[in-house]
Amino acid sequence: MIPIQWFLNKRINIKLVISCTLSLGLIVTSAALGSYAPGNQKPVPKDRRSDGGTTRGCSGGDIPLTVIASGNYVGRTISPHPTFAWFVPGDSVSKPMKFMIYEWVPSGKPKEVRKIPLQSSPGIMKLSPFSENELGLQPGKEYSLQVVIHCDPDNPSGDLVDEASIEVVKMPATVQTKLNRAVNSVEKANIYAEAGLWYNALDEALKLAQVSKLGEVGSTLLKDLAKREAPKTIPELPSKEREAIEKRIENLKQIADSAR
Repeated sequence: MIPIQWFLNKRINIKLVISCTLSLGLIVTSAALGSYAPGNQKPVPKDRRSDGGTTRGCSGGDIPLTVIASGNYVGRTISPHPTFAWFVPGDSVSKPMKFMIYEWVPSGKPKEVRKIPLQSSPGIMKLSPFSENELGLQPGKEYSLQVVIHCDPDNPSGDLVDEASIEVVKMPATVQTKLNRAVNSVEKANIYAEAGLWYNALDEALKLAQVSKLGEVGSTLLKDLAKREAPKTIPELPSKEREAIEKRIENLKQIADSAR
């Protein structure tokens, strides 16, 4: 006859194994989440910046329409067919919106590259505006993406607007070597993030997230981005510009928490 104490010990051991396994899983997950290291960031020229991300015409929450990217620096990608994402304030009513990409032409007006009509949906929206058989964005060129929500078709001044900048760069040889050994999107997101390739890192992170969410990896990346959003010269900036940057940083942090 097997003593009752044996069953109790076995049960305790099983609980201990499960507990250790869960703890190890958390450690592995945390270790798997790398950090975004943009390196020498290129500031967005002042003439390209907007005062977007405001709540001028739509209700729906404290966080405004926000592109999931830096508003002060030019984000990098090695892909001619990148994926973009933005946060839409919570609102049960879907509204018409548009997504646009412009190429910045030296000494000329921005050239419209893509314009896509959409309908808003609360939370994180994402879009890959170019199909694989298209030329897409070109290395060595800079672009701006703009998202607009039409709150009232009869009152364009009430539109919600936000934008970000993109620079297409060539694939670094060291990044390609690491990618060749990567086995999943977590590893790829980390590799891109450590190389300062924001849009590629975000694309891989979103593959792991639920619909309208950033997911754990995406949330971590966004918090890293928020930490690096303020320029070193922020104390010297005019109060209005400084407040706008600080507000965007706070918005990015809130989005990272609410859309995890």
